[in-house]
Amino acid sequence: MAEFEPAFARLMKDEGVVLTNDPTDRGGQTFAGISRKFHPNWSGWKDIDHGGIPPMNLVREFYRENFWNPIRAEEITSQRIAEVLFSQFANMGANGINIMQTSLGLIADGKVGAKTLGALNDLDEEIVLMRYALANVARYHAIGMKDKTQRKYWPGWFRRALEVCK
Repeated sequence: MAEFEPAFARLMKDEGVVLTNDPTDRGGQTFAGISRKFHPNWSGWKDIDHGGIPPMNLVREFYRENFWNPIRAEEITSQRIAEVLFSQFANMGANGINIMQTSLGLIADGKVGAKTLGALNDLDEEIVLMRYALANVARYHAIGMKDKTQRKYWPGWFRRALEVCK
Protein backbone atom coordinates (compact mmCIF):
# COMPACT_ATOMS: atom_id res chain seq x y z
CA MET A 1 0.00 0.00 0.00
CA ALA A 2 1.12 3.54 -0.72
CA GLU A 3 3.00 5.52 1.91
CA PHE A 4 2.52 9.20 2.68
CA GLU A 5 6.09 10.30 3.47
CA PRO A 6 7.64 9.62 0.03
CA ALA A 7 4.60 11.20 -1.63
CA PHE A 8 4.88 14.26 0.59
CA ALA A 9 8.62 14.59 -0.14
CA ARG A 10 7.93 14.45 -3.87
CA LEU A 11 5.15 17.03 -3.55
CA MET A 12 7.43 19.41 -1.67
CA LYS A 13 10.01 19.00 -4.43
CA ASP A 14 7.32 20.02 -6.96
CA GLU A 15 5.84 22.85 -4.90
CA GLY A 16 8.95 24.14 -3.18
CA VAL A 17 8.97 25.10 0.49
CA VAL A 18 8.84 28.81 -0.26
CA LEU A 19 6.51 31.75 0.13
CA THR A 20 5.34 33.20 -3.18
CA ASN A 21 2.88 35.86 -4.20
CA ASP A 22 2.74 35.81 -8.00
CA PRO A 23 -0.01 38.18 -9.20
CA THR A 24 -0.91 35.83 -12.07
CA ASP A 25 -1.12 32.75 -9.83
CA ARG A 26 -4.81 32.06 -9.30
CA GLY A 27 -4.01 30.82 -5.81
CA GLY A 28 -2.48 34.16 -4.81
CA GLN A 29 -0.04 34.00 -1.93
CA THR A 30 1.18 30.47 -1.33
CA PHE A 31 3.50 28.73 1.05
CA ALA A 32 4.72 25.23 0.09
CA GLY A 33 1.89 25.15 -2.43
CA ILE A 34 -0.78 26.02 0.13
CA SER A 35 -2.90 28.85 -1.24
CA ARG A 36 -4.08 31.54 1.13
CA LYS A 37 -6.98 32.24 -1.25
CA PHE A 38 -8.26 28.66 -1.14
CA HIS A 39 -7.14 27.79 2.42
CA PRO A 40 -7.36 31.05 4.39
CA ASN A 41 -7.87 29.29 7.72
CA TRP A 42 -4.69 27.20 7.59
CA SER A 43 -2.92 27.76 10.91
CA GLY A 44 0.46 28.31 9.22
CA TRP A 45 -0.62 31.74 7.98
CA LYS A 46 -0.25 33.05 11.54
CA ASP A 47 3.47 32.25 11.47
CA ILE A 48 3.88 33.90 8.06
CA ASP A 49 1.94 37.00 9.13
CA HIS A 50 4.34 37.36 12.06
CA GLY A 51 7.39 37.10 9.78
CA GLY A 52 8.11 33.48 10.55
CA ILE A 53 8.05 30.17 8.75
CA PRO A 54 5.46 27.55 9.66
CA PRO A 55 6.84 24.30 11.04
CA MET A 56 6.91 21.50 8.46
CA ASN A 57 4.64 19.37 10.61
CA LEU A 58 1.83 21.90 9.92
CA VAL A 59 2.47 21.62 6.18
CA ARG A 60 2.69 17.83 6.36
CA GLU A 61 -0.53 17.46 8.32
CA PHE A 62 -2.35 19.94 6.06
CA TYR A 63 -1.52 17.83 3.01
CA ARG A 64 -2.25 14.52 4.76
CA GLU A 65 -5.65 15.68 6.00
CA ASN A 66 -6.78 17.64 2.93
CA PHE A 67 -5.28 15.71 0.02
CA TRP A 68 -3.83 12.30 1.00
CA ASN A 69 -6.64 10.94 3.16
CA PRO A 70 -9.51 12.06 0.86
CA ILE A 71 -8.06 10.06 -2.06
CA ARG A 72 -7.71 6.99 0.18
CA ALA A 73 -4.11 6.82 -0.97
CA GLU A 74 -3.09 4.21 1.59
CA GLU A 75 -5.49 1.84 -0.18
CA ILE A 76 -3.77 2.36 -3.54
CA THR A 77 -1.31 -0.47 -4.20
CA SER A 78 0.99 1.49 -6.52
CA GLN A 79 3.15 4.12 -4.82
CA ARG A 80 3.63 5.89 -8.17
CA ILE A 81 -0.10 6.13 -8.86
CA ALA A 82 -0.81 7.32 -5.33
CA GLU A 83 1.91 9.96 -5.57
CA VAL A 84 0.76 11.38 -8.89
CA LEU A 85 -2.91 11.43 -7.91
CA PHE A 86 -1.99 13.10 -4.62
CA SER A 87 0.12 15.70 -6.42
CA GLN A 88 -2.51 16.49 -9.03
CA PHE A 89 -5.31 16.61 -6.45
CA ALA A 90 -3.21 19.09 -4.44
CA ASN A 91 -2.58 21.08 -7.62
CA MET A 92 -6.07 20.98 -9.18
CA GLY A 93 -8.48 20.03 -6.44
CA ALA A 94 -11.33 17.73 -7.46
CA ASN A 95 -10.35 18.20 -11.12
CA GLY A 96 -7.30 16.06 -10.40
CA ILE A 97 -9.59 13.20 -9.37
CA ASN A 98 -12.08 13.86 -12.19
CA ILE A 99 -9.30 13.69 -14.78
CA MET A 100 -8.06 10.39 -13.34
CA GLN A 101 -11.55 8.93 -13.36
CA THR A 102 -12.22 10.05 -16.92
CA SER A 103 -8.85 8.71 -18.10
CA LEU A 104 -9.81 5.33 -16.63
CA GLY A 105 -13.20 5.32 -18.35
CA LEU A 106 -15.11 5.92 -15.11
CA ILE A 107 -17.84 8.42 -14.37
CA ALA A 108 -16.13 11.47 -12.90
CA ASP A 109 -17.51 12.49 -9.52
CA GLY A 110 -14.39 13.95 -7.91
CA LYS A 111 -14.33 11.35 -5.14
CA VAL A 112 -12.21 8.26 -4.75
CA GLY A 113 -14.61 5.45 -3.97
CA ALA A 114 -14.63 1.70 -4.48
CA LYS A 115 -14.86 1.83 -8.29
CA THR A 116 -11.99 4.29 -8.61
CA LEU A 117 -9.84 2.32 -6.16
CA GLY A 118 -10.65 -0.88 -8.01
CA ALA A 119 -9.57 0.58 -11.34
CA LEU A 120 -6.41 2.11 -9.85
CA ASN A 121 -5.44 -1.19 -8.26
CA ASP A 122 -6.48 -3.55 -11.05
CA LEU A 123 -5.24 -1.83 -14.20
CA ASP A 124 -1.64 -1.92 -15.36
CA GLU A 125 0.34 0.81 -13.59
CA GLU A 126 2.02 2.07 -16.76
CA ILE A 127 -1.28 2.37 -18.60
CA VAL A 128 -2.89 4.28 -15.73
CA LEU A 129 0.07 6.66 -15.48
CA MET A 130 0.32 7.28 -19.23
CA ARG A 131 -3.41 7.94 -19.61
CA TYR A 132 -3.38 10.28 -16.64
CA ALA A 133 -0.27 12.14 -17.81
CA LEU A 134 -1.75 12.78 -21.24
CA ALA A 135 -5.09 13.86 -19.77
CA ASN A 136 -3.31 16.30 -17.45
CA VAL A 137 -1.26 17.76 -20.30
CA ALA A 138 -4.50 18.32 -22.22
CA ARG A 139 -6.06 20.03 -19.18
CA TYR A 140 -3.07 22.31 -18.66
CA HIS A 141 -2.98 23.14 -22.37
CA ALA A 142 -6.68 24.08 -22.28
CA ILE A 143 -6.08 26.38 -19.30
CA GLY A 144 -3.31 28.20 -21.17
CA MET A 145 -5.35 28.46 -24.35
CA LYS A 146 -8.23 30.02 -22.42
CA ASP A 147 -6.02 32.42 -20.43
CA LYS A 148 -2.69 33.45 -21.95
CA THR A 149 -1.36 34.67 -18.59
CA GLN A 150 -1.27 31.05 -17.44
CA ARG A 151 1.02 29.88 -20.25
CA LYS A 152 4.11 30.81 -18.28
CA TYR A 153 3.26 27.87 -16.02
CA TRP A 154 3.16 25.38 -18.90
CA PRO A 155 6.77 24.16 -18.58
CA GLY A 156 6.36 23.32 -14.89
CA TRP A 157 2.86 21.95 -15.33
CA PHE A 158 3.81 19.76 -18.28
CA ARG A 159 6.91 18.51 -16.45
CA ARG A 160 4.78 17.67 -13.43
CA ALA A 161 2.28 15.79 -15.59
CA LEU A 162 4.81 13.87 -17.66
CA GLU A 163 7.51 12.97 -15.14
CA VAL A 164 5.39 10.04 -13.94
CA CYS A 165 6.11 8.31 -17.24
CA LYS A 166 9.81 7.96 -16.43
